[in-house]
Amino acid sequence: MKSAAIITIGDELLYGSVVDTNAAYIGQRMTEAGIEPICSMTVGDEGPRIGQALDVVCRQADVVLVTGGLGPTHDDVTKTVIAEAIGQDLVFHPDILDTVEAMFTQRGMDMPESNRIQAYMPRDAEVLDNPVGTAPGFLVRHHEAAVFVMPGVPREMKKMLNEQVLPRLKERGAGRVILHRWIRTTGIGESSLSQIIGDVIAEAEDVKIASLPQETGVNLRLTAEGGSEAEARRRIEAVESRMVARAGEHIYGMDDDTLEEVVGRLLREAGATVAIAESCTGGLVASRMTDVPGSSDYLLEGVVSYSNAAKMARLEVPVGTIDRHGAVSAETAAAMAQGVRQTSGADYGLSTTGVAGPGGGTPEKPVGLVYLGLAASDGVVTRKLMLGPDRHVNKTRAALAALNLLRLVLTRAAGGN
Repeated sequence: MKSAAIITIGDELLYGSVVDTNAAYIGQRMTEAGIEPICSMTVGDEGPRIGQALDVVCRQADVVLVTGGLGPTHDDVTKTVIAEAIGQDLVFHPDILDTVEAMFTQRGMDMPESNRIQAYMPRDAEVLDNPVGTAPGFLVRHHEAAVFVMPGVPREMKKMLNEQVLPRLKERGAGRVILHRWIRTTGIGESSLSQIIGDVIAEAEDVKIASLPQETGVNLRLTAEGGSEAEARRRIEAVESRMVARAGEHIYGMDDDTLEEVVGRLLREAGATVAIAESCTGGLVASRMTDVPGSSDYLLEGVVSYSNAAKMARLEVPVGTIDRHGAVSAETAAAMAQGVRQTSGADYGLSTTGVAGPGGGTPEKPVGLVYLGLAASDGVVTRKLMLGPDRHVNKTRAALAALNLLRLVLTRAAGGN
């Protein structure tokens, strides 16, 4: 399999002023083309460092993808540095200048003299057209590596990569097919998930498996290589089916699925509606659900009943429930869920109440204690969560746990696992 290295250039990337999305996109597209990314480097606008980075990666990879530093300003030195590295001078291309001037004319502007530098290319370079910008790219060779140099503007880079670079790599026989499959889980920690599927991972010789914990849950990435897409897909599906059999309850979706999309899909398939009563999550559950287009088909309303008075007045939570058990309790979560279901006319009522932190906790009810409630026609269920000290994390995890509780109930009602 051929290998690829990525170099992104720009002080703004190092300083964090701009997020480097180019490297991620290039890595994804290289993988899809059957070329294995082996390293990614970010270098500032300093000639010697760019040259050093180029020399290092060109000795390791078959293909090198460079972005940034092709503009007309003083700090755009990529072209000059690469020309020096390969021992070539820069040659003027009148046709490139005509194209750049035409772009300015179309915009009703005169081309600044500084843009003239963009018409110069290393002598033996193959020019890569840029129909959406003034900086063309180019292809050269260095230490036997094919070096593709592209603009740093993401829109321009993506178009050049897809229309200029990838077709050339395909012509050269880029490599075998590599496929990725994402398995999305929630409601289980990485170590616990590993205990459930550890032997599946150990026995998956033809599939690489990466465990990537995030705030929203643990994502599993399955990667397989094959002589064809069908071959790689068969390898992934064999491992995926074993994982689903083991950890199905914790798996909410695949690839680009989000938990709120899955919940919405289940509600729509069931012809059911939901209403939400939130306290500690402050509307975050409803916010996530309304991120999905068409959520008005199944979400009737969301209530942020933050105070005890609001819980009693808006949700009809009995005063005795709060007096005896407190606002943060299974009893209050149940009453909130039942109240919002009854007052809204929804099929399901979902509730959250807890101590988000960082203050407000007691020995009996510490920061991170959250209760969820889910009311339906056949009764109400509650769940207790013990989260951590961070307010933002607690709100996010509680909201996801609430959505997952609804997902599990809907799945079981539909006859799933």
